[in-house]
Amino acid sequence: MKNTDQFDSELFEKEFESDRPKIIDYVGIIRASILPIILIFAISMIVTVIYLRNFPINYRATTIVRVEKPRNGILESQSLSFNLSVTEASDRYLSNQIEILKGYFIRDKVARTILDSLTASPSYSSFYYVVDKVSETEKKLTTQESLRRRLLDIVKIDIKKGVDALTITVEGLSFHEIQMIVNIYANVFVEYSKEINKEDLINVKKFLEIEKEKKYTDLNNSETSLEDFQKKSGFVTLDDQSKLLIDAISKYDAMKNESNIELKAVENELLNLKRESERVDTKLYDYVSGQIAQPYITELQRQIAELEVKRDIEITTSTDPKVRDKIINDTKIKLDKLNKTLVEKTEILRTGLVSETPQEVRAISENILTNNLKSNALKTKIRSVGEVLGKYEIEFNKLPSQSIEYAKLERVRKSNEKLYLALEEKYQEATINERSRLGYASLLDPGVDSVGPISPNKSLIMLTGVIIGIALGIIFAFTRNYLDKSIKTPEQLENQGASVLSWIPSFKELVEEHSPETDFIVELKPSSSVSEAFKALRTRIQYSKIADKPLKVILVTSTIPSEGKTIVSTNLAGSFAQAGNRTLLLDCDLRKPRVHNVMQSDRYPGLSDKLFKNVTMEEIIRPTKLANMSYITSGTIPPNPSELLGSQQMIEFINEIRELFDIVIIDSPPFVSVTDSEILFNITDGTILVSRANLTPLETFVKTYSRLYKINSRNLLGCVLNDFAFKSSYGYYYNYYYYYSKPEAKKTTKK
Repeated sequence: MKNTDQFDSELFEKEFESDRPKIIDYVGIIRASILPIILIFAISMIVTVIYLRNFPINYRATTIVRVEKPRNGILESQSLSFNLSVTEASDRYLSNQIEILKGYFIRDKVARTILDSLTASPSYSSFYYVVDKVSETEKKLTTQESLRRRLLDIVKIDIKKGVDALTITVEGLSFHEIQMIVNIYANVFVEYSKEINKEDLINVKKFLEIEKEKKYTDLNNSETSLEDFQKKSGFVTLDDQSKLLIDAISKYDAMKNESNIELKAVENELLNLKRESERVDTKLYDYVSGQIAQPYITELQRQIAELEVKRDIEITTSTDPKVRDKIINDTKIKLDKLNKTLVEKTEILRTGLVSETPQEVRAISENILTNNLKSNALKTKIRSVGEVLGKYEIEFNKLPSQSIEYAKLERVRKSNEKLYLALEEKYQEATINERSRLGYASLLDPGVDSVGPISPNKSLIMLTGVIIGIALGIIFAFTRNYLDKSIKTPEQLENQGASVLSWIPSFKELVEEHSPETDFIVELKPSSSVSEAFKALRTRIQYSKIADKPLKVILVTSTIPSEGKTIVSTNLAGSFAQAGNRTLLLDCDLRKPRVHNVMQSDRYPGLSDKLFKNVTMEEIIRPTKLANMSYITSGTIPPNPSELLGSQQMIEFINEIRELFDIVIIDSPPFVSVTDSEILFNITDGTILVSRANLTPLETFVKTYSRLYKINSRNLLGCVLNDFAFKSSYGYYYNYYYYYSKPEAKKTTKK
């Protein structure tokens, strides 16, 4: 069975897995990078504040225009193409009005009105959309064409939910400017609606007046003809069956005539639209009309017309109210289904037409499409009614010969009478509308109230800055931790199979100003947590090796420079001295010695001088302020340190100091840099390998430890993790450690 305490260099390839809860690892990573996180957060907040200070303040101005949907036709007949729900019809009409508002003519008039109102303005410094920048300090009014194009981009027009109204919205840097734009835009549209409405009412009234006079003349003529016939023939009245037939025929005659009049009005409107479209594009009218001539549209309109006529006939012939209601309901279900399909098909046509039509002519195209659909629907209805009339004509011709002439005259009179009364009613309505209605659009809200800037949202941006700052800091901490391959915790060393004797906490906070003389911390701060760590290291060294001869000469080396091996050597020696052992600190780093700096003494005479027999043992052994502890400096730096340390004189020197001291701590160069440490490793009783947290590469450490282990595993006592951030990594143990290593803290807390 493999010994679990035995070091295996292959463990280096395994991923580090901690037995502690993962949340502790994360907290440790964040605490280790708390200063960079705070710095990143501060930079993020500074950038956020600068961004807010330089972000332009935006405002929004909105006007609300109510749009009244006009009647469907001159005689208020329901077009078969538009048997829609109230909501669908309203939304479609409002969508048409949006296209009118976005159209060339409205935008051009708005641009002209805006520029005319600003001609006498003394300064344009507070304007952005209606001016062009000449220089950094000078602005001038833009051209009408440029402003007209600009309005298409800056003005947003939408349907206001719940009411028949449109919102006209502009956002910009100057509330005065955008308020002026939306108000002028709304007022121009309202005036436009008045002009269009007035023109429509005049045309309708004129058309109704002409038709009414014609029908009045026809009615008088039919009444005169009927009276003349009665005088000549002496035929006064018809039987009841003939009267019912005449009533039915006259009803459908009137329906057909009303549809013909409506069709005539629609065709007149189409003629006007054709003239208007030819001013923009000579092929536009024919193109739109060609899109409507689809067989499936015509077929749907035919089916709807036949159902309506059939319903009217069945209602007329039935006297039972329940039967009538059933007929109406059954027909409504069928009509709703057909109308829904018709709406879907026409909407596809409408969408395709709008997408392929330039912005300037979309409103005209929409009107051409709508009126063409009305025209086709009316023609279909006229044909359907004509077919019904044809059936009644057959029954009519079966009347007695004496009654036929009278019935014909009575039929004409009743038809003319019904149509004349309908025209008279609509003419009076048109007269009233002409006097009372000023337009189909009116201003509901001029948009003069401002609720303040709409952007920037300072609270949201500040919150975003805080979140981004914290997130970037945490990302930095975890990225640095991921990319940093250095040793961070003792567990990493243990998981690689290394024997960890102890870890030495960082003691920078224990001294006001760090210098070489403050490295001897067990002498300066004997009660500190760092001194306690060295005492723990001393104890573990004493019990780390069981052998026949005592453990007296201990080598302290490291993997790479600057890992703190001199600090560990000095303080470990001091810890042994505090335990009553006669201790010697020997500086065997003959390349870059540091012990003399820590002890604040001269470097020579020292070890090299003794090996060259230039001085005596008594001349190189120097006492320290700490009882039982002495030290020997490196002395004069020789040209061949490795040969000197591997000489017979060095072996004899080591044997000599064994007899003089209980413990000898040797400070040596880094193992990877030179061979000095490997030479000393073979002539000492035990070796400690020092590593430094957040500095020593884990891979390099493992290779060094593996090398020493292979040379002489019994001589390798273990490793020490120096400068370990004890508080940030083991915060939940820190308070207890601090409490027991600081007796004065315990006394202070108990009052």
